[in-house]
Amino acid sequence: MKDRVPGTVVAYRLCQRCSERQGTGAQPFQVVPGRECFVCEGMLDGIPRMAKAATRRLRPYEFKTFAVGVTLPERVQEREDELRSELKLKGGETIKVQVAKLVAVKISEATRRKVDKARPDVSVLADFGRGDAVVSSKPVFYYARYTKPAGVAQRRSLCDVCRGARCEECKGTGFKVVSSVEGALRKKIGRLAGSEKMVFTWLGSEDEDSKVFSPGRPFVAEIKGPKKRKLVRKFAVRVGGGTVGVSSGRMLPSKPMRIPSFRFETRITATAASKVPPEGVSELHARFHRAAVTFERPSSRPAIKTVYWVRARARGRTLVIDAELDGGLPVKRFVNGELVSPSVSEVLKTEVGCRSFDICRVREIGAFRFAEITRDKEKN
Repeated sequence: MKDRVPGTVVAYRLCQRCSERQGTGAQPFQVVPGRECFVCEGMLDGIPRMAKAATRRLRPYEFKTFAVGVTLPERVQEREDELRSELKLKGGETIKVQVAKLVAVKISEATRRKVDKARPDVSVLADFGRGDAVVSSKPVFYYARYTKPAGVAQRRSLCDVCRGARCEECKGTGFKVVSSVEGALRKKIGRLAGSEKMVFTWLGSEDEDSKVFSPGRPFVAEIKGPKKRKLVRKFAVRVGGGTVGVSSGRMLPSKPMRIPSFRFETRITATAASKVPPEGVSELHARFHRAAVTFERPSSRPAIKTVYWVRARARGRTLVIDAELDGGLPVKRFVNGELVSPSVSEVLKTEVGCRSFDICRVREIGAFRFAEITRDKEKN
């Protein structure tokens, strides 16, 4: 594909595009059909076919912007480097860059979508070695709130038998076959977004036997490889004998760098070791009015949390307590005093155990923080 004339430099046989890409100076190039080209060996003739394959792969995806990457057959780039080294050509556009641009132009014409190399919704890898294209989709982030009945756990738990390796006991899932908010949301959001690959961030947690009332507990789902980039504002999923409801849904602009702190209202049912007198109830009200409590975390520094208010009523040894607490303060420990001081047990001077608690309201404090996005201005 290259010939040497005695007493001259090597004469390279290049197709029209590969010749033009090397620059406008006088060079010993012989323009030949694509299949005879020293650099691409006809690869550039396959650009329309590759663009069609990529467009076909993109059909299931919802997107506004895209970017194109290219994988070249073995030694294509090496041959161009050899040519430029021998002829001392510098600074020209490489074949890889040119091919990516040409494929992107044809995809844009076919889909009427824009190229965005910095933050594309989807990325296309055009593999000219395999003759096909692969599409990857940028994650989306969905914020919403959930409500749930008692008997539904918040998160999935690993199977006790296989510990996630998948077995008959867990029906090949790797997780316990029990109802959970995470499992219900994963299936529903997976159908809506076209991907069940997701990671959840919860603003707090509760027991399996806890109810979560409206407006619900906030969460963020990072959905990886989605085909759809917008989800509905609300939906409901039947779980066991009840319903997990989702509301206030919206798409976040990007991955949160920081999530809000929160406080929550809870209704606690507890049992004391001895009868609780009226003055004990009054003492609870007085001691836990914007009270600072210390939570001695075993693997971290102690946390200072606030109990904003407590309203309690007692009948014999049974206590029903309504309270508003800082997020991160464990309800059961606040009651029984394990690692928390002052606690309900400490104030009443008797052992008190939490039988159950429900989440009545979760209030976000502050706002999400996202990374600042900067774009280079296009040069005219």
